[in-house]
Amino acid sequence: MRINLKLDLSHLPEGHTGHLIPTEEVVNAFLDISKKSKIKNILEFGFNTGWSSYIMLELFKKAKITSIEIYKFSEALKGVSIIKNTFQSRFEIIWEDSQILYKKILENIIRLPFNNYDTAFIDGGHYPEIVDNDIKLSKLVGIKNFIFDDGECPNILPAIYKHNDLKLINKYPYFPLRKINNRYFLKKNKGWKVGLHHYQLLT
Repeated sequence: MRINLKLDLSHLPEGHTGHLIPTEEVVNAFLDISKKSKIKNILEFGFNTGWSSYIMLELFKKAKITSIEIYKFSEALKGVSIIKNTFQSRFEIIWEDSQILYKKILENIIRLPFNNYDTAFIDGGHYPEIVDNDIKLSKLVGIKNFIFDDGECPNILPAIYKHNDLKLINKYPYFPLRKINNRYFLKKNKGWKVGLHHYQLLT
């Protein structure tokens, strides 16, 4: 199949569990979400090697991102270096388990680097207890706009449904791709539709 990439991120390292690839479907999804919600300060769960961070910082020119990542591996460090050099003060990373970070913020042990977070991008641990924690942490810092990658994953949906104050705004399916030796291939079907899901907190 022909892959129409809207951004060239070939200078970023490969992720250990795959990463968000800037196809036309993915880029258009983010742009459509930005029409429905203000996106200024983003809290990202799951940096990996920085592909999703780079996409959002490139598309949302005035946005800032704080990314939370538990695994400080060499490719992640390379990704951080590239993004910091490119976007400078618009990007910060916290090397921490998000479940531990939630407790530290709750107990005023640590503060996030930016103020007035409005959007969460959740693509960290794909387990109900972790997704539930990431939603709670996002609410704790005042976030009302939620973007879930792999939003129909059977491990993610139960955590989302647990929060009945989250309203689904739209689903944005995209082709699940894997980059191998600078070529893109469709991933094996997981039995559920891959995509970005946009939710808003009811007020």
